[in-house]
Amino acid sequence: MKPAPVTLPPHCTQRAGPELAARIIGVGETALLSERLLGLIASRECPGHVLLETLDRVPEWVKAGRVIVSGFHSPLEQQVLRSVLRRKGRVVKVLARGVSEYRPQPEEHEPLAVGRMLVITACSPEVRRTSRETALGRNRLVLALASEIVVPYIAADSPLALLLKETCHG
Repeated sequence: MKPAPVTLPPHCTQRAGPELAARIIGVGETALLSERLLGLIASRECPGHVLLETLDRVPEWVKAGRVIVSGFHSPLEQQVLRSVLRRKGRVVKVLARGVSEYRPQPEEHEPLAVGRMLVITACSPEVRRTSRETALGRNRLVLALASEIVVPYIAADSPLALLLKETCHG
């Protein structure tokens, strides 16, 4: 699959801002962006009980037809991605690096091929590694795309906690 420019729906463009929206490229099913997206964000460090409680919610999200948008980067987010894909759910994966270097995981091939997955980024193709700056940009994009946010766990005083505070109270 060759990455191509992605046009955000008007409500997403408004929340993300026209400059950011114009930079988005991706592979997969762009129609997923027209759905009410459920944003998932969690810190890398997460108590086990929070992981289990979050995974218990996945079947209801899939059954309800929710499209989950996330970076799917933290361990909790990665487990949710695997669970959603196993259940034939739909996801929008937001990268914190260029998409030209993206190599789908084996469990992502079928969802990408049948229209249950979209992989997008606002990073230029030259960005090959995730940095703190690109991770924050990715999380800003997740928050802009989501109609609703699920935050199972955020480490106190983390960059992610500050971003959520800024986004929700800014």
